[in-house]
Amino acid sequence: MRVRSIAASWVGGMLLLVTTLAMAQQWQDATARKAGQGDGPFQRLILQQATVVGGSASAPVDVVIENNRIVGVTRVQPKPSDRVIDARGLYVVPGLIDSHVRIIDAGYEALPPDYALKLLLAHGVTTIASMQNFDKVDWALRMQQQSAANTIVAPRIQVWSDVSGESPEEIRASIRSAHQRGVFGIGEGGVYKDDVEGMRAALDEARKLKMRSHWHMYGGTAAQFNALDAARAGLGGMAHWYCLPEALLEGRASPQYPESKGPRDTRLRFAQAGRLWKQVAPPHSALWNQVMNEFLARDFTFEPTFSVYEAHRDYMGVSRADWHEAYLHPVLEKTFIPGKTGRFSHLYDWTSTDEVEWRNNYRLWMTFINEYKNRGGRVVAGSDPGFMWVNFGFGLIRNLEMLQEAGFTIQQALDAATIKSAEHLGMQSQIGSIEVGKLADLAILERDPREDLKAFYATGTLQLQPDGTTRRTGGVKYTIKDGVIYDAKALLADVANMVRDAREAQRGVQ
Repeated sequence: MRVRSIAASWVGGMLLLVTTLAMAQQWQDATARKAGQGDGPFQRLILQQATVVGGSASAPVDVVIENNRIVGVTRVQPKPSDRVIDARGLYVVPGLIDSHVRIIDAGYEALPPDYALKLLLAHGVTTIASMQNFDKVDWALRMQQQSAANTIVAPRIQVWSDVSGESPEEIRASIRSAHQRGVFGIGEGGVYKDDVEGMRAALDEARKLKMRSHWHMYGGTAAQFNALDAARAGLGGMAHWYCLPEALLEGRASPQYPESKGPRDTRLRFAQAGRLWKQVAPPHSALWNQVMNEFLARDFTFEPTFSVYEAHRDYMGVSRADWHEAYLHPVLEKTFIPGKTGRFSHLYDWTSTDEVEWRNNYRLWMTFINEYKNRGGRVVAGSDPGFMWVNFGFGLIRNLEMLQEAGFTIQQALDAATIKSAEHLGMQSQIGSIEVGKLADLAILERDPREDLKAFYATGTLQLQPDGTTRRTGGVKYTIKDGVIYDAKALLADVANMVRDAREAQRGVQ
């Protein structure tokens, strides 16, 4: 039996490897840089008379790039051989970082390979942390290498992995395997999610290997292992909010659910999640401050992903966002439509009371996150697109708006998606700000994002014109990643064509 088991395991592993390599090749073929997709890098590129957002310059300056590095933020005289972009009236910001993306995941494998990547680049996103399932790690690492070589149209990719195993020993082995293959950190979740012993083993192994850990906690174990317990065990940061309220409960370990309405299914689980924060210690109380101060002392990172839950407080508004019409692929839309079969399509029988509870929930959650930032804690921006009506690129910008709603200034919200996220990814010496010596990862906008974060939206926003009419303006004009210039509008046109073709094909089948 043992010989047969080993043989079956070997065959399964070979099939997985073949599938992974085939998938990677498919993505490489579809995302490969073609004529007109990405220009550069150049021996010298000058963004002439640009307004730098977040820099020390108060007047327009020239951002000088050689190959893929910023070499000057000053004024220079262009040479005939230089590539020059006239940036008068344009705004240059550091390339945005989305700290929570899956470039492929269960439920939307059928998306065109370049759909998500082009949407991200079109919104000025130049780096992503891709939280991959363990079985897709090799594929994701190959994509990371191709992005680094600029042979594909994609943001910079940093690969994080969940872990696999049915015992602490197997979990440790999977982490060692991921580390040997080049995975940066342990993120999201895995089979250990309902196993406290397994979670502790995972964190211990990651710490031994000096790998970062940033988890999606799970409510099923919150009574035995909440977010603060995980931080004490070595967790470096957390996505979302799961198990954080449980660390703030006074006198008990578990939240109280109405009788017969515990979290038995996804709809009920999210309905009751909207009633969690009102059960915890009130803001600025002794326990609230004690918990916050311990997270601060441990240099813990919060990534609230506010936008991925927004449909719970305003389903009508979120599901009818104006960018869905041109840019929501039917493969994603199918997973969003409320019903019993779709993944996270639980927003049926959703009541006005549920929405009000979630709005109140947000106020308390946002208060905690904003105060954590005020006290010097690290808050980073991640959007977790592909779930609950959140699309790639659009979701990150909406997340910045919601950070502003929480109390962040616009610059602080931008910092969460640039320098703070760069610190979180261990890349602050390379990206996250516009400084000499750093990589040339930039977004160039037509409107000043310091006045309105909607300036990033690909769809633009309606602006009143001198003749009294309105038209859409704004959006990213160019995204520069690693010194390569991408026309953001052209990328968007490609995505719109993909969506149109997919809808026409769908109608043809029907």
